[in-house]
Amino acid sequence: MANLRYFLVMIVVCTLLSSCGGWRLRGTKVYDSMDVAVFLRQKNAENVSSALRDQLALYDVDISDRGNADFILSVETESYERRLLSVSTQTGKAREIELIISVDFSLRTAMGKLVLPLETYTMRKDFIFDETSIYGTNENERILRRSLSEESAIAVASRVVSALRAYQVR
Repeated sequence: MANLRYFLVMIVVCTLLSSCGGWRLRGTKVYDSMDVAVFLRQKNAENVSSALRDQLALYDVDISDRGNADFILSVETESYERRLLSVSTQTGKAREIELIISVDFSLRTAMGKLVLPLETYTMRKDFIFDETSIYGTNENERILRRSLSEESAIAVASRVVSALRAYQVR
């Protein structure tokens, strides 16, 4: 009898804990649904465009072909710049590097009406340059570039979705 009581209490506790809700894995937030189809046209912006597809999917925006799209999102360019921030006083070599990404994008209706004029989104990150570890430094820069692309895609997707919502309200 005690085992049955213990078993029932455990079932109730597990049920209550699992129904607390609101818990999700990091990065799996689903936003308000958008019922639009967007054609994503990219020129020289493959990293941001692929991350942008994932971000728009979180808003439930359908990425479709040109013929079925309600809107056309053009990601014109994705450019990276590397700038020296500080130099070691002992060796005269680079110590701190800044990576800058710029993404140009615009949004039009399928009929060509301008919804969002050409905008440029710029983001910067800096990192410490380790002159003793060539592999680590190159790997760090590659990871930072990917991170910049993903974070830029989040910002661009947010801007595009807000423009789509504002356009649909009109």
